[in-house]
Amino acid sequence: MVYVGETSRSLKERAKGYEADVRLRRDKPISQHFNDAGHRVQDMGVSVLSQIRDNSRYHRLIKELEFKKRFETQSPNILNTKINLMSCYGKLSSNKYM
Repeated sequence: MVYVGETSRSLKERAKGYEADVRLRRDKPISQHFNDAGHRVQDMGVSVLSQIRDNSRYHRLIKELEFKKRFETQSPNILNTKINLMSCYGKLSSNKYM
C-alpha cells in the first residue's frame, strides 16, 4: 500500500510522526491502516520520491499531486484521502505559501 505526502520537515521527523500516530491510534488514514489491518509500525517503510530545493510549499504541493496521480494513491482503497485539485487549491490560495 502506498501513501504520498509532502513535508518541509526532515524525513526522520516525518516518519517519527507517523509512528506516533500509529502508536497513539490517532484518527488518521495511516494510523487506521496499521492498526486495523494487522500490521505493526515496524512494517512501515518510508522512501523519498523527490527532493525540492525550492522551499515553497506551492511547489511541494504540486509535486505531491503529481505523485498521487502517478501512483494512484487516492481514496477509497488507498491511504491518500485528499487528492482533488480543489483541496490543494485551498492550501495554495493563502498568500503565505506563495
